[in-house]
Amino acid sequence: MKIEILLFVFLINFSSSSIMRQKKEILDKNFVDVSDFISPKEFEKTKEFILKKGRKMTYRNIDSDNPHYKFSNCDVYLGADISRNINNNPEVSDFNQLTIVDWDSKIKYYELIIVRKGDLKAEKAWLQKEMIEQHVHLVDIYGKGLDLMKNNLPSYLTQIKKEVTATN
Repeated sequence: MKIEILLFVFLINFSSSSIMRQKKEILDKNFVDVSDFISPKEFEKTKEFILKKGRKMTYRNIDSDNPHYKFSNCDVYLGADISRNINNNPEVSDFNQLTIVDWDSKIKYYELIIVRKGDLKAEKAWLQKEMIEQHVHLVDIYGKGLDLMKNNLPSYLTQIKKEVTATN
C-alpha cells in the first residue's frame, strides 16, 4: 500500500513538472505562425515589389542599405537571409526577413520571417527552432506580446497588400 501511494505521489509530481516545463516552453517561444495573414506567396510578392519599387535605407546597426519601401501606413524593410550580406545585396543572397515599422505606434517593429524549403537545414539567418518550413512567422523581438502584435498586424498587411496590388 505504501509503495502504491509513493508511486501515485511520484506520478503526480512528474506530471505537474512536465506540464510546467511545457508551459515554460510555450511562454519562452517568441514567435507565432501568421501564414493565415500573409502567405509565403504574398511575402514573396511583397519582397519583389520592395526590391523593384523601393530604395535602400539603413534602419539598424547590424547591417546597412536595407531594401525599403514607404507604404502609406508604415515603412517596410527587408533583411538578408545570411549574416554575411551586411549590405543587403540581392545578388549575394535572398531576403527572409520583412520588418514592418510604424514609427508613430507604441509597437514600432513587426518582424516577419519566411522559412523556405531547406532553410532550416541550411541554418539561414533569423530562423528559430520549431519554425515551420513554407510558413511565415511573426517574431516578438522586443517582448511586446504576440497576442497584441498579431491583433495589430492585419491593419498593416491589408494596406501593404492593397498598395502592392494597385501598383503591379
